[in-house]
Amino acid sequence: QEILGYIADPDYGDITEPKEGRDITIEYTAAEDAGTSYPVTTIRVKPSVSPITNDEAQVKQLLEGQTNITDIYSELSYDELKSVLEGWLNPSAEGANDTASQQTLSSPKPTPSPSTPTATAPQAAAPVADRKKLDDVANAFDDLFNS
Repeated sequence: QEILGYIADPDYGDITEPKEGRDITIEYTAAEDAGTSYPVTTIRVKPSVSPITNDEAQVKQLLEGQTNITDIYSELSYDELKSVLEGWLNPSAEGANDTASQQTLSSPKPTPSPSTPTATAPQAAAPVADRKKLDDVANAFDDLFNS
């Protein structure tokens, strides 16, 4: 998000330009080292411009040899995205874990501790207000991808 802010700022110009772009320093501090529950990332864009390299063949290879993001991460279909979102919004609904992609993307389920009783009381249906909120979110999701 922070890098996108620099890219969108006209005062920095095109920071990704191979010949007159800017150097970027990214400092990553693990959560344990930062003393927080999450890692800390600091981004600094240098004020001077510099080329990636002075070797034109290497610049061409760098620009043309980039890995396609869909080779690393699979692109989910609309239905798969919708299923994952619905499962995340309402994990107790029937069929929430129907697809393999949803199981892959969902967070791990906590295992009950030995002191946790195994029998549970029947779940009550979601209140009407909560159901309406879920329906509104689902409709907004449909509108986003189908408009």
